[in-house]
Amino acid sequence: MSNIDASVPWGRPAVDSIPLPPFGTAEERTRFTRALQLHVALVDDGAPSLAAKVLAEALGSGQPGGGGPDLTPLELTVALATYFPAPWTPAALAAVLADRHGAPRDLGDGSWNWGYDPDFTAVPREGGGWEVERHERGSRRPFATLERDGDLVLMWMDHVRTSFAYPNGWRAEAAAADALAEPA
Repeated sequence: MSNIDASVPWGRPAVDSIPLPPFGTAEERTRFTRALQLHVALVDDGAPSLAAKVLAEALGSGQPGGGGPDLTPLELTVALATYFPAPWTPAALAAVLADRHGAPRDLGDGSWNWGYDPDFTAVPREGGGWEVERHERGSRRPFATLERDGDLVLMWMDHVRTSFAYPNGWRAEAAAADALAEPA
């Protein structure tokens, strides 16, 4: 695959037992959240980091009484950023992303388009996988060949997740960083 981020877990199998939104019951939502919490804990090598523990706590406290049928913004952000292996299909993930700018849209012929400046089109390959084309400022060029159907979901996760969450890529006041780094 060309133009592909090597940190994406291409070809990774989905976990079919994880329920997808919209959730029909509180039990389905709880199973999704618990699986997401476990996934976050397992992303770290060895024991979960303090950040993973705090994130798991935040995920678990966000929906008193089970919550509704849809993901919270926090759940969606964490699922995308960690490449959560729920059994997303392109249609299922596109439905969850529908309210986001540049979200994937079905072109009606099995192809998908997403993004903005640049935008991308994925066309299904005979026998499985996708051919992805990039469009930018009037140009069209091949971008990637995805070998598996599920790799399109992973590409979308890579394209729509937040790349520069604070403090990455942001300026922090040196005095604030120094004060936080002081031993207790």
